Amino acid sequence: MSGALLLNKTEIRRTVLQQRRVMSAANKKQAELQMLKFLQTWDVFMDAGTIHIFLSKTEEPDTRPIIELAWNSGKQIGVPCVLPDTPELFHSQLNSFNNLRSGALGVLEPSLEQRIALSPEIFDLVLVPGLAFDSQGGRLGYGRGYYDRFLDQTHAFRLALAFDFQLFETVPTESHDIPMDGILSEKGIHLCGDSQT
Repeated sequence: MSGALLLNKTEIRRTVLQQRRVMSAANKKQAELQMLKFLQTWDVFMDAGTIHIFLSKTEEPDTRPIIELAWNSGKQIGVPCVLPDTPELFHSQLNSFNNLRSGALGVLEPSLEQRIALSPEIFDLVLVPGLAFDSQGGRLGYGRGYYDRFLDQTHAFRLALAFDFQLFETVPTESHDIPMDGILSEKGIHLCGDSQT
């Protein structure tokens, strides 16, 4: 875990984005393989019937192998879609990587005609993106609040997906920020807060 205790949100975002940019392809791939290995033997993942997961951007941990693992295990996958002019995410079932398009924020999502709505209540596990996390479950996202609004609507286990350098002693959070139940990095699965018991 990074030892930076008193960095503000701007400094943390800048630090993490820079570290992700300079991470070598080989190191990134190795970290992603480790994450997949931890996930495929984790009871919460194995027991989950429906999983919500983001379609990763280039510098984020690659979620496609996780989605393929879930499909091969007979699980249903939901992905987020950003709807223009609304603060809420739309959740669509994902059955293949075909017919994806770049959405409002440059993130891949199913094309409009391929979307099958899923309710937030259906998910057993949500894999959550972000820039920085701490051991208490604190999350620093990209600043738009989509995930906090979504996570407030589901009782699913909230698992952050991050490289180890994205883990800090503490990250600044606000009252509306929804904490993580666990963090998956290349070092393993770290349970947070009440989930540790």
